[in-house]
Amino acid sequence: MSASWVQLSVLTALLIAVVPQGSARDLSAALEECRAEQDDARRLACYDSLSAEPGDRFAKAGAAAADTPKSSEEQFGYEGALAREERDRAKQEARRLGRLEATVTAISTRADGTLVVTLDNGQVWAQNRPDAFFRLKVGEKISVEPAVLGSFLMISPYKRTARVTRQK
Repeated sequence: MSASWVQLSVLTALLIAVVPQGSARDLSAALEECRAEQDDARRLACYDSLSAEPGDRFAKAGAAAADTPKSSEEQFGYEGALAREERDRAKQEARRLGRLEATVTAISTRADGTLVVTLDNGQVWAQNRPDAFFRLKVGEKISVEPAVLGSFLMISPYKRTARVTRQK
């Protein structure tokens, strides 16, 4: 048995293991569509798209899926190249936005002195390191902008900045 057939068998077994019972038939049809593809690159892309989709989305067989929070089971084993692709795609979308403007609804301080800021849009951002000169109050308007090397800057109404990372 060649390595590619072994990999395909393992992929199929893994996909079937995470697919709800009602979707197994849809998964079989989707796998059959991928298997029928003659172009090697397209066939690989088809399998990649199937392996990237959570179980109940197989009915769409490669169609774009809605962004919904993943359950613990869906996130289990979701790492490596697959997770990097999704993170890179999300970062590119965030950078296209260019700037996020929001109002601070809550502020907490961690034991190490870093601020955790909750915004009116539900997002939560935390400072990467403590900064005594970066101060905020609930109700103030802030902005978050992309910075170098994939980082983000939060800008206070007083034009002070802090490197931040999105938490939620």
